[in-house]
Amino acid sequence: MKSKLDIIIGCMFSGKTTELIKRIRTANILFKNNIMIINHKNDNRYSTKSYVCSHDKEAITAIPVIELTSLLFTTEFQDAKAIFIDEAQFFDDLYDFVCEALKHDKWVVVCGLDGDFQRKPFGQILNLIPISDSLCKLSALCTICNDGTPAIFSQRKVSSSETVLIGSDSDYEPVCRSHYQNPI
Repeated sequence: MKSKLDIIIGCMFSGKTTELIKRIRTANILFKNNIMIINHKNDNRYSTKSYVCSHDKEAITAIPVIELTSLLFTTEFQDAKAIFIDEAQFFDDLYDFVCEALKHDKWVVVCGLDGDFQRKPFGQILNLIPISDSLCKLSALCTICNDGTPAIFSQRKVSSSETVLIGSDSDYEPVCRSHYQNPI
């Protein structure tokens, strides 16, 4: 297979990980399990073990790392035909790792938030768009409108100025442009 980069982005609760899991299942069939699934080590919202896990609690075992480039010389990387990265916004070396994987003819699927709670670019994921083959931007439903209006922003519900605050529906909610309240 020739190298390929697919990006899945969107706000929280937009179904990004559900879409990623769907693609993982396809790759398992295509590549007879010669795939690598990666999640950030600090993502422990649903378990102390490392999983790619949707908010619906659908989970697939993943390799937990802080630095993606630490995987470049592993057997798992060499053998993988496809690489799936969840919570990509947390990896400081995302761009370098993805470029290296593409040089090795891997199918790479990157999944994560495109913006933080202040609507600013989050991590390196947006830097990959110019070299991507496809981009899937998902939206959620605005929890304030509650009428099917698309939500494109992650609104923080707790008081914290930290950019990285790993949380769930008690900490964040998806909102539309009209209901987004600037935290500054």
